[in-house]
Amino acid sequence: MAASEGKSGLRKRSIGFWESLALSVEAMGPLLGALSVAPLIAISAGFSAPFIVLVCGFAMCIVALTITRFARQLPSAASIYSYVSHGLGERTGFLSAWLSFMYYVLFVPQLLLAFGLYAHSGLGYVFGIDLPWWVCSMFAAAIALTLSLVGIRISTRIDLGLAITANVVLLIASVALISKVSHLSLGSLTPTHAAGGFTGLSLAVASGVLIFLGFEQSFTLGEEVRDPHGNVPRAIFVALISIGLLLLFACFAMVSAFGVHGIAALTSANAADGTPWWAALRRVGLGSGWRDALSLVIMTSVLGNTIASHNAVVRIQYGMGRAKALPSAFGRTGARQTPYFAISVQIAVSVIVTLVMGGAWDTTKAFGFLGFTNGLAGAVAFILILLAAMVYFQKVEPEKGYVRNLVIPAVGIAILIPAVYTAFYPSPGAPLEWSPYLIVGWTLLGGIYLLARDARRQPIDLDYAFRDLGEEIPPGALATEPEPPVAALATEPA
Repeated sequence: MAASEGKSGLRKRSIGFWESLALSVEAMGPLLGALSVAPLIAISAGFSAPFIVLVCGFAMCIVALTITRFARQLPSAASIYSYVSHGLGERTGFLSAWLSFMYYVLFVPQLLLAFGLYAHSGLGYVFGIDLPWWVCSMFAAAIALTLSLVGIRISTRIDLGLAITANVVLLIASVALISKVSHLSLGSLTPTHAAGGFTGLSLAVASGVLIFLGFEQSFTLGEEVRDPHGNVPRAIFVALISIGLLLLFACFAMVSAFGVHGIAALTSANAADGTPWWAALRRVGLGSGWRDALSLVIMTSVLGNTIASHNAVVRIQYGMGRAKALPSAFGRTGARQTPYFAISVQIAVSVIVTLVMGGAWDTTKAFGFLGFTNGLAGAVAFILILLAAMVYFQKVEPEKGYVRNLVIPAVGIAILIPAVYTAFYPSPGAPLEWSPYLIVGWTLLGGIYLLARDARRQPIDLDYAFRDLGEEIPPGALATEPEPPVAALATEPA
Protein backbone atom coordinates (compact mmCIF):
# COMPACT_ATOMS: atom_id res chain seq x y z
CA MET A 1 0.00 0.00 0.00
CA ALA A 2 1.37 3.39 -0.96
CA ALA A 3 2.06 5.84 1.78
CA SER A 4 -0.40 8.32 0.43
CA GLU A 5 -3.36 5.99 0.89
CA GLY A 6 -3.58 6.60 4.57
CA LYS A 7 -4.18 4.05 7.24
CA SER A 8 -6.94 1.92 5.79
CA GLY A 9 -7.77 2.77 2.18
CA LEU A 10 -11.28 2.45 0.75
CA ARG A 11 -13.59 -0.31 1.97
CA LYS A 12 -13.02 -3.07 -0.57
CA ARG A 13 -15.83 -5.17 -2.03
CA SER A 14 -18.45 -3.57 0.20
CA ILE A 15 -21.12 -2.95 -2.45
CA GLY A 16 -22.66 -4.84 -5.36
CA PHE A 17 -24.31 -4.29 -8.73
CA TRP A 18 -27.39 -2.45 -7.47
CA GLU A 19 -25.37 0.11 -5.54
CA SER A 20 -23.15 0.65 -8.61
CA LEU A 21 -26.23 1.08 -10.76
CA ALA A 22 -27.73 3.53 -8.27
CA LEU A 23 -24.65 5.75 -8.45
CA SER A 24 -24.68 5.91 -12.26
CA VAL A 25 -28.46 6.41 -12.45
CA GLU A 26 -28.52 9.14 -9.81
CA ALA A 27 -25.40 10.78 -11.26
CA MET A 28 -27.35 11.10 -14.53
CA GLY A 29 -30.25 12.67 -12.63
CA PRO A 30 -33.04 11.90 -15.13
CA LEU A 31 -35.73 14.05 -13.48
CA LEU A 32 -33.41 17.08 -13.41
CA GLY A 33 -32.39 16.27 -16.98
CA ALA A 34 -36.02 16.22 -18.09
CA LEU A 35 -37.05 19.40 -16.27
CA SER A 36 -33.93 21.55 -16.76
CA VAL A 37 -31.62 20.15 -19.48
CA ALA A 38 -34.16 18.95 -22.04
CA PRO A 39 -35.59 22.51 -22.24
CA LEU A 40 -32.07 23.82 -23.06
CA ILE A 41 -31.94 21.29 -25.90
CA ALA A 42 -35.37 22.43 -27.13
CA ILE A 43 -34.41 26.12 -27.02
CA SER A 44 -31.57 25.38 -29.48
CA ALA A 45 -33.01 22.49 -31.50
CA GLY A 46 -36.68 23.47 -31.40
CA PHE A 47 -39.27 20.74 -31.86
CA SER A 48 -36.42 18.40 -32.93
CA ALA A 49 -35.10 18.19 -29.35
CA PRO A 50 -35.92 14.45 -29.02
CA PHE A 51 -33.84 13.86 -32.16
CA ILE A 52 -30.83 15.38 -30.36
CA VAL A 53 -31.44 13.18 -27.30
CA LEU A 54 -31.61 10.13 -29.57
CA VAL A 55 -28.43 11.01 -31.49
CA CYS A 56 -26.47 11.92 -28.36
CA GLY A 57 -27.65 8.72 -26.70
CA PHE A 58 -26.27 6.78 -29.68
CA ALA A 59 -22.93 8.58 -29.31
CA MET A 60 -22.86 7.79 -25.59
CA CYS A 61 -23.48 4.11 -26.38
CA ILE A 62 -20.40 4.19 -28.61
CA VAL A 63 -18.44 5.78 -25.74
CA ALA A 64 -19.74 3.14 -23.31
CA LEU A 65 -18.78 0.32 -25.67
CA THR A 66 -15.32 1.86 -25.99
CA ILE A 67 -14.92 2.15 -22.23
CA THR A 68 -15.92 -1.50 -21.81
CA ARG A 69 -13.46 -2.58 -24.48
CA PHE A 70 -10.66 -0.65 -22.81
CA ALA A 71 -11.58 -2.15 -19.44
CA ARG A 72 -11.02 -5.66 -20.79
CA GLN A 73 -7.54 -4.76 -22.02
CA LEU A 74 -6.10 -2.57 -19.27
CA PRO A 75 -5.44 -3.39 -15.62
CA SER A 76 -7.65 -0.79 -13.96
CA ALA A 77 -11.15 -1.87 -12.98
CA ALA A 78 -12.70 0.80 -15.21
CA SER A 79 -10.29 3.71 -15.28
CA ILE A 80 -11.34 6.13 -18.00
CA TYR A 81 -8.29 8.25 -17.20
CA SER A 82 -5.80 5.59 -18.26
CA TYR A 83 -7.39 4.98 -21.63
CA VAL A 84 -6.30 8.15 -23.39
CA SER A 85 -2.73 7.65 -22.15
CA HIS A 86 -2.48 4.25 -23.80
CA GLY A 87 -3.81 5.54 -27.10
CA LEU A 88 -2.46 9.08 -27.39
CA GLY A 89 0.41 9.19 -24.90
CA GLU A 90 0.77 10.03 -21.23
CA ARG A 91 0.80 13.82 -21.68
CA THR A 92 -2.46 13.83 -23.63
CA GLY A 93 -3.85 11.34 -21.15
CA PHE A 94 -3.08 13.62 -18.25
CA LEU A 95 -4.62 16.66 -19.97
CA SER A 96 -7.73 14.62 -20.73
CA ALA A 97 -7.91 13.60 -17.07
CA TRP A 98 -7.34 17.21 -16.04
CA LEU A 99 -10.22 18.34 -18.28
CA SER A 100 -12.51 15.61 -16.98
CA PHE A 101 -11.53 16.52 -13.45
CA MET A 102 -12.83 20.05 -14.08
CA TYR A 103 -16.32 19.02 -15.10
CA TYR A 104 -16.58 16.46 -12.32
CA VAL A 105 -15.67 19.16 -9.79
CA LEU A 106 -18.12 21.68 -11.31
CA PHE A 107 -20.90 19.11 -11.50
CA VAL A 108 -21.53 19.34 -7.74
CA PRO A 109 -22.04 23.14 -7.54
CA GLN A 110 -24.24 22.90 -10.64
CA LEU A 111 -26.43 20.45 -8.72
CA LEU A 112 -26.41 22.55 -5.56
CA LEU A 113 -27.69 25.47 -7.64
CA ALA A 114 -30.39 23.23 -9.08
CA PHE A 115 -31.44 22.07 -5.63
CA GLY A 116 -31.60 25.65 -4.40
CA LEU A 117 -33.68 26.66 -7.42
CA TYR A 118 -36.19 23.81 -7.15
CA ALA A 119 -36.38 23.69 -3.35
CA HIS A 120 -37.04 27.44 -3.13
CA SER A 121 -39.70 27.20 -5.83
CA GLY A 122 -41.25 23.92 -4.65
CA LEU A 123 -41.48 24.77 -0.96
CA GLY A 124 -43.04 28.10 -1.83
CA TYR A 125 -45.56 26.63 -4.30
CA VAL A 126 -46.62 23.59 -2.27
CA PHE A 127 -46.32 24.78 1.33
CA GLY A 128 -46.04 28.56 1.09
CA ILE A 129 -42.61 28.45 2.75
CA ASP A 130 -40.21 31.13 1.50
CA LEU A 131 -36.68 29.82 2.07
CA PRO A 132 -33.82 31.57 0.24
CA TRP A 133 -32.30 29.40 -2.48
CA TRP A 134 -28.87 29.48 -0.85
CA VAL A 135 -30.22 28.08 2.43
CA CYS A 136 -31.66 25.16 0.47
CA SER A 137 -28.35 24.67 -1.36
CA MET A 138 -26.40 24.62 1.90
CA PHE A 139 -28.81 22.02 3.29
CA ALA A 140 -28.10 19.76 0.30
CA ALA A 141 -24.35 20.30 0.74
CA ALA A 142 -24.60 19.29 4.41
CA ILE A 143 -26.49 16.09 3.55
CA ALA A 144 -23.97 15.15 0.85
CA LEU A 145 -21.08 15.83 3.24
CA THR A 146 -22.59 13.74 6.05
CA LEU A 147 -23.50 10.72 3.94
CA SER A 148 -20.18 10.63 2.10
CA LEU A 149 -18.33 10.66 5.42
CA VAL A 150 -20.53 7.87 6.81
CA GLY A 151 -19.78 5.53 3.90
CA ILE A 152 -20.47 4.55 0.30
CA ARG A 153 -22.86 1.70 1.11
CA ILE A 154 -25.50 3.81 2.86
CA SER A 155 -25.08 6.62 0.31
CA THR A 156 -25.69 4.37 -2.70
CA ARG A 157 -28.62 2.59 -1.04
CA ILE A 158 -30.31 5.91 -0.35
CA ASP A 159 -29.55 6.86 -3.95
CA LEU A 160 -31.23 3.66 -5.14
CA GLY A 161 -34.45 4.47 -3.31
CA LEU A 162 -34.49 8.06 -4.51
CA ALA A 163 -33.74 6.98 -8.09
CA ILE A 164 -36.61 4.49 -8.22
CA THR A 165 -39.07 7.07 -6.86
CA ALA A 166 -37.98 9.85 -9.23
CA ASN A 167 -37.91 7.64 -12.33
CA VAL A 168 -41.36 6.21 -11.68
CA VAL A 169 -42.83 9.69 -11.17
CA LEU A 170 -41.15 11.02 -14.34
CA LEU A 171 -42.45 8.08 -16.36
CA ILE A 172 -46.01 8.54 -15.04
CA ALA A 173 -45.92 12.30 -15.70
CA SER A 174 -44.64 11.76 -19.24
CA VAL A 175 -47.35 9.21 -19.98
CA ALA A 176 -49.96 11.61 -18.58
CA LEU A 177 -48.69 14.45 -20.82
CA ILE A 178 -48.72 12.32 -23.95
CA SER A 179 -52.16 10.91 -23.18
CA LYS A 180 -53.57 14.46 -23.17
CA VAL A 181 -51.97 15.60 -26.45
CA SER A 182 -54.58 15.46 -29.20
CA HIS A 183 -52.24 15.34 -32.20
CA LEU A 184 -48.98 13.51 -31.59
CA SER A 185 -46.23 13.96 -34.18
CA LEU A 186 -43.16 11.79 -34.66
CA GLY A 187 -41.57 14.70 -36.51
CA SER A 188 -39.71 15.59 -33.30
CA LEU A 189 -37.57 12.50 -33.90
CA THR A 190 -36.20 14.05 -37.10
CA PRO A 191 -33.82 17.02 -37.56
CA THR A 192 -36.19 18.99 -39.78
CA HIS A 193 -37.81 21.16 -37.09
CA ALA A 194 -34.76 22.96 -35.70
CA ALA A 195 -35.42 26.71 -36.00
CA GLY A 196 -31.71 27.47 -36.22
CA GLY A 197 -30.96 24.72 -38.73
CA PHE A 198 -27.59 23.02 -38.37
CA THR A 199 -26.33 25.67 -35.93
CA GLY A 200 -29.28 25.11 -33.60
CA LEU A 201 -28.81 21.35 -33.73
CA SER A 202 -25.07 21.69 -33.08
CA LEU A 203 -25.55 23.97 -30.08
CA ALA A 204 -28.08 21.50 -28.71
CA VAL A 205 -25.51 18.69 -28.77
CA ALA A 206 -23.59 20.22 -25.82
CA SER A 207 -26.78 20.06 -23.74
CA GLY A 208 -27.45 16.62 -25.24
CA VAL A 209 -24.13 15.40 -23.85
CA LEU A 210 -24.92 17.03 -20.49
CA ILE A 211 -28.23 15.19 -20.17
CA PHE A 212 -26.33 11.88 -20.31
CA LEU A 213 -23.31 12.84 -18.20
CA GLY A 214 -22.95 10.63 -15.16
CA PHE A 215 -23.65 7.24 -16.73
CA GLU A 216 -19.93 6.42 -16.49
CA GLN A 217 -19.47 7.50 -12.86
CA SER A 218 -19.71 4.01 -11.35
CA PHE A 219 -16.17 3.44 -12.67
CA THR A 220 -15.02 5.36 -9.56
CA LEU A 221 -16.25 2.45 -7.40
CA GLY A 222 -13.73 -0.01 -8.87
CA GLU A 223 -12.07 -0.74 -5.52
CA GLU A 224 -15.28 -0.91 -3.49
CA VAL A 225 -17.59 -2.94 -5.73
CA ARG A 226 -17.64 -6.73 -5.88
CA ASP A 227 -16.64 -8.14 -9.30
CA PRO A 228 -15.70 -4.73 -10.73
CA HIS A 229 -15.01 -6.10 -14.22
CA GLY A 230 -18.57 -7.45 -14.34
CA ASN A 231 -20.68 -5.17 -12.17
CA VAL A 232 -19.22 -1.82 -13.26
CA PRO A 233 -19.70 -2.32 -17.04
CA ARG A 234 -23.16 -3.77 -16.43
CA ALA A 235 -24.11 -0.78 -14.28
CA ILE A 236 -22.84 1.64 -16.93
CA PHE A 237 -24.83 0.00 -19.73
CA VAL A 238 -28.03 -0.56 -17.76
CA ALA A 239 -27.99 3.05 -16.55
CA LEU A 240 -27.26 4.45 -20.01
CA ILE A 241 -29.88 2.42 -21.88
CA SER A 242 -32.71 2.55 -19.34
CA ILE A 243 -32.33 6.20 -18.35
CA GLY A 244 -31.56 7.19 -21.93
CA LEU A 245 -34.88 5.75 -23.09
CA LEU A 246 -36.69 7.43 -20.20
CA LEU A 247 -35.13 10.82 -21.07
CA LEU A 248 -36.03 10.39 -24.73
CA PHE A 249 -39.64 9.63 -23.80
CA ALA A 250 -39.82 12.57 -21.36
CA CYS A 251 -38.35 15.00 -23.89
CA PHE A 252 -40.82 13.76 -26.52
CA ALA A 253 -43.69 14.32 -24.06
CA MET A 254 -42.48 17.84 -23.23
CA VAL A 255 -42.21 19.12 -26.81
CA SER A 256 -45.41 17.31 -27.80
CA ALA A 257 -47.31 19.24 -25.13
CA PHE A 258 -46.23 22.51 -26.77
CA GLY A 259 -46.52 21.32 -30.37
CA VAL A 260 -44.52 22.11 -33.49
CA HIS A 261 -45.31 25.82 -33.31
CA GLY A 262 -45.09 26.16 -29.53
CA ILE A 263 -41.31 26.33 -28.98
CA ALA A 264 -41.43 30.11 -28.44
CA ALA A 265 -43.95 29.49 -25.65
CA LEU A 266 -41.69 26.76 -24.24
CA THR A 267 -38.75 29.18 -24.21
CA SER A 268 -40.80 31.87 -22.46
CA ALA A 269 -42.11 29.41 -19.87
CA ASN A 270 -38.59 28.20 -19.14
CA ALA A 271 -37.39 31.76 -18.59
CA ALA A 272 -40.35 32.57 -16.33
CA ASP A 273 -40.54 29.39 -14.22
CA GLY A 274 -37.08 27.78 -14.56
CA THR A 275 -38.70 24.87 -16.42
CA PRO A 276 -41.41 24.64 -19.11
CA TRP A 277 -42.99 21.58 -17.49
CA TRP A 278 -45.38 23.60 -15.33
CA ALA A 279 -46.71 25.36 -18.43
CA ALA A 280 -46.83 22.02 -20.28
CA LEU A 281 -49.02 20.52 -17.55
CA ARG A 282 -51.39 23.52 -17.76
CA ARG A 283 -51.53 23.41 -21.58
CA VAL A 284 -52.83 19.83 -21.62
CA GLY A 285 -55.24 20.38 -18.72
CA LEU A 286 -53.49 18.46 -15.94
CA GLY A 287 -54.28 19.84 -12.48
CA SER A 288 -51.99 21.46 -9.94
CA GLY A 289 -51.55 18.14 -8.12
CA TRP A 290 -49.17 17.05 -10.89
CA ARG A 291 -46.99 20.09 -10.31
CA ASP A 292 -47.11 19.47 -6.54
CA ALA A 293 -45.85 15.91 -7.03
CA LEU A 294 -43.08 16.88 -9.45
CA SER A 295 -42.05 19.85 -7.28
CA LEU A 296 -41.53 17.58 -4.27
CA VAL A 297 -39.91 14.68 -6.07
CA ILE A 298 -37.47 16.88 -8.01
CA MET A 299 -36.04 18.05 -4.68
CA THR A 300 -35.31 14.50 -3.51
CA SER A 301 -34.07 13.54 -6.98
CA VAL A 302 -31.56 16.41 -7.21
CA LEU A 303 -30.44 15.65 -3.65
CA GLY A 304 -29.69 12.06 -4.70
CA ASN A 305 -27.98 13.39 -7.85
CA THR A 306 -25.76 15.59 -5.67
CA ILE A 307 -24.88 12.75 -3.28
CA ALA A 308 -23.93 10.43 -6.16
CA SER A 309 -21.86 12.99 -8.06
CA HIS A 310 -20.08 14.11 -4.89
CA ASN A 311 -19.17 10.50 -4.03
CA ALA A 312 -17.81 9.99 -7.53
CA VAL A 313 -15.62 13.09 -7.70
CA VAL A 314 -14.07 12.59 -4.26
CA ARG A 315 -12.96 9.10 -5.34
CA ILE A 316 -11.30 10.63 -8.37
CA GLN A 317 -9.53 13.07 -6.06
CA TYR A 318 -8.60 10.19 -3.77
CA GLY A 319 -6.98 8.30 -6.66
CA MET A 320 -5.13 11.39 -7.87
CA GLY A 321 -3.91 12.05 -4.32
CA ARG A 322 -2.72 8.46 -4.08
CA ALA A 323 -0.63 8.96 -7.23
CA LYS A 324 0.53 12.42 -6.07
CA ALA A 325 -1.19 14.13 -9.00
CA LEU A 326 -2.88 16.11 -6.22
CA PRO A 327 -1.43 16.70 -2.73
CA SER A 328 -1.08 13.38 -0.93
CA ALA A 329 -3.67 14.42 1.70
CA PHE A 330 -6.35 13.72 -0.91
CA GLY A 331 -5.29 10.06 -0.85
CA ARG A 332 -5.98 9.63 2.87
CA THR A 333 -8.93 7.80 4.40
CA GLY A 334 -10.29 7.84 7.93
CA ALA A 335 -11.60 5.28 10.37
CA ARG A 336 -14.73 4.69 8.25
CA GLN A 337 -12.52 4.15 5.16
CA THR A 338 -13.83 7.23 3.41
CA PRO A 339 -11.56 9.89 1.80
CA TYR A 340 -12.39 12.52 4.40
CA PHE A 341 -9.92 15.16 3.17
CA ALA A 342 -11.13 14.97 -0.44
CA ILE A 343 -14.74 15.02 0.79
CA SER A 344 -14.18 18.15 2.88
CA VAL A 345 -12.27 20.04 0.18
CA GLN A 346 -14.81 19.20 -2.54
CA ILE A 347 -17.74 20.36 -0.42
CA ALA A 348 -15.89 23.59 0.46
CA VAL A 349 -15.09 24.30 -3.21
CA SER A 350 -18.67 23.46 -4.24
CA VAL A 351 -20.16 25.77 -1.61
CA ILE A 352 -17.90 28.66 -2.64
CA VAL A 353 -18.64 28.25 -6.37
CA THR A 354 -22.38 27.90 -5.68
CA LEU A 355 -22.63 31.01 -3.53
CA VAL A 356 -20.39 33.17 -5.76
CA MET A 357 -22.07 32.24 -9.05
CA GLY A 358 -25.58 32.17 -7.61
CA GLY A 359 -24.98 35.57 -6.01
CA ALA A 360 -23.42 37.14 -9.11
CA TRP A 361 -26.13 35.80 -11.43
CA ASP A 362 -29.56 34.34 -10.80
CA THR A 363 -29.60 30.60 -10.13
CA THR A 364 -31.08 29.74 -13.53
CA LYS A 365 -28.34 31.56 -15.45
CA ALA A 366 -25.59 30.11 -13.24
CA PHE A 367 -27.02 26.59 -13.67
CA GLY A 368 -27.17 27.07 -17.45
CA PHE A 369 -23.58 28.31 -17.64
CA LEU A 370 -22.17 25.46 -15.58
CA GLY A 371 -24.31 22.96 -17.48
CA PHE A 372 -23.11 24.20 -20.87
CA THR A 373 -19.50 24.20 -19.65
CA ASN A 374 -19.76 20.66 -18.28
CA GLY A 375 -21.45 19.35 -21.41
CA LEU A 376 -18.80 20.92 -23.64
CA ALA A 377 -15.94 19.60 -21.48
CA GLY A 378 -17.55 16.17 -21.45
CA ALA A 379 -17.83 16.18 -25.25
CA VAL A 380 -14.12 17.02 -25.60
CA ALA A 381 -13.13 14.30 -23.11
CA PHE A 382 -15.26 11.70 -24.89
CA ILE A 383 -13.77 12.69 -28.26
CA LEU A 384 -10.30 12.09 -26.82
CA ILE A 385 -11.34 8.66 -25.50
CA LEU A 386 -12.67 7.69 -28.94
CA LEU A 387 -9.52 8.96 -30.69
CA ALA A 388 -7.40 6.97 -28.25
CA ALA A 389 -9.46 3.87 -29.00
CA MET A 390 -8.86 4.24 -32.74
CA VAL A 391 -5.09 4.37 -32.23
CA TYR A 392 -4.82 1.78 -29.47
CA PHE A 393 -7.08 -0.97 -30.78
CA GLN A 394 -5.84 -0.73 -34.34
CA LYS A 395 -2.40 -1.39 -32.82
CA VAL A 396 -3.21 -4.18 -30.35
CA GLU A 397 -6.25 -5.81 -32.03
CA PRO A 398 -5.93 -5.23 -35.78
CA GLU A 399 -7.75 -8.53 -36.38
CA LYS A 400 -10.99 -6.90 -35.15
CA GLY A 401 -11.15 -4.97 -38.41
CA TYR A 402 -11.47 -1.36 -39.52
CA VAL A 403 -15.19 -1.06 -38.80
CA ARG A 404 -14.87 -1.88 -35.10
CA ASN A 405 -11.51 -0.22 -34.58
CA LEU A 406 -11.94 2.94 -36.67
CA VAL A 407 -15.39 3.48 -38.17
CA ILE A 408 -17.54 3.09 -35.03
CA PRO A 409 -15.42 5.47 -32.89
CA ALA A 410 -15.31 7.91 -35.83
CA VAL A 411 -19.12 8.00 -35.91
CA GLY A 412 -19.17 8.95 -32.23
CA ILE A 413 -16.60 11.68 -32.85
CA ALA A 414 -18.60 13.04 -35.80
CA ILE A 415 -21.67 13.41 -33.57
CA LEU A 416 -19.74 15.19 -30.81
CA ILE A 417 -17.57 17.56 -32.86
CA PRO A 418 -20.38 20.03 -33.76
CA ALA A 419 -20.87 20.77 -30.05
CA VAL A 420 -17.24 21.86 -29.81
CA TYR A 421 -17.22 23.84 -33.05
CA THR A 422 -20.40 25.81 -32.43
CA ALA A 423 -19.32 26.66 -28.88
CA PHE A 424 -16.82 28.99 -30.57
CA TYR A 425 -18.63 29.96 -33.79
CA PRO A 426 -21.20 31.33 -34.10
CA SER A 427 -21.18 32.72 -30.57
CA PRO A 428 -23.88 31.22 -28.30
CA GLY A 429 -24.06 34.59 -26.49
CA ALA A 430 -23.14 35.59 -22.95
CA PRO A 431 -22.52 33.93 -20.60
CA LEU A 432 -22.28 30.66 -22.58
CA GLU A 433 -19.69 32.15 -24.94
CA TRP A 434 -17.24 32.24 -22.01
CA SER A 435 -17.40 28.46 -21.46
CA PRO A 436 -14.91 27.35 -24.14
CA TYR A 437 -12.35 29.90 -22.93
CA LEU A 438 -12.75 28.65 -19.37
CA ILE A 439 -12.07 25.13 -20.64
CA VAL A 440 -9.05 26.26 -22.70
CA GLY A 441 -7.66 28.19 -19.73
CA TRP A 442 -8.10 25.22 -17.41
CA THR A 443 -6.35 22.94 -19.92
CA LEU A 444 -3.44 25.37 -20.27
CA LEU A 445 -3.13 25.46 -16.48
CA GLY A 446 -2.94 21.66 -16.54
CA GLY A 447 -0.23 21.82 -19.18
CA ILE A 448 1.81 24.22 -17.05
CA TYR A 449 1.37 21.95 -14.04
CA LEU A 450 2.48 18.93 -16.09
CA LEU A 451 5.60 20.75 -17.36
CA ALA A 452 6.46 21.79 -13.81
CA ARG A 453 6.17 18.16 -12.66
CA ASP A 454 8.36 17.03 -15.54
CA ALA A 455 10.97 19.66 -14.70
CA ARG A 456 11.11 18.33 -11.10
CA ARG A 457 11.21 14.72 -12.39
CA GLN A 458 7.92 13.91 -10.70
CA PRO A 459 5.96 11.81 -13.21
CA ILE A 460 2.22 11.27 -12.80
CA ASP A 461 0.94 7.73 -13.37
CA LEU A 462 -2.83 7.81 -13.70
CA ASP A 463 -2.94 4.04 -14.15
CA TYR A 464 -1.69 3.80 -10.60
CA ALA A 465 -4.07 6.52 -9.43
CA PHE A 466 -7.16 4.58 -10.45
CA ARG A 467 -5.93 1.01 -10.18
CA ASP A 468 -7.57 -1.45 -7.83
CA LEU A 469 -4.54 -2.18 -5.65
CA GLY A 470 -6.04 -5.47 -4.51
CA GLU A 471 -6.01 -6.79 -8.07
CA GLU A 472 -3.09 -8.22 -9.97
CA ILE A 473 -2.25 -6.75 -13.37
CA PRO A 474 -3.24 -9.20 -16.13
CA PRO A 475 -0.11 -10.68 -17.75
CA GLY A 476 0.81 -8.79 -20.91
CA ALA A 477 -1.79 -6.07 -20.34
CA LEU A 478 0.86 -3.38 -20.72
CA ALA A 479 3.10 -5.27 -23.09
CA THR A 480 2.85 -2.56 -25.71
CA GLU A 481 3.41 0.33 -23.32
CA PRO A 482 6.40 1.62 -21.34
CA GLU A 483 6.70 0.39 -17.76
CA PRO A 484 4.65 2.83 -15.61
CA PRO A 485 6.66 4.59 -12.90
CA VAL A 486 4.60 3.19 -10.02
CA ALA A 487 7.52 2.59 -7.73
CA ALA A 488 8.78 6.12 -8.18
CA LEU A 489 5.36 7.48 -7.32
CA ALA A 490 4.97 5.25 -4.29
CA THR A 491 8.20 6.50 -2.78
CA GLU A 492 8.02 10.13 -3.89
CA PRO A 493 7.97 12.60 -0.97
CA ALA A 494 4.65 14.32 -0.30
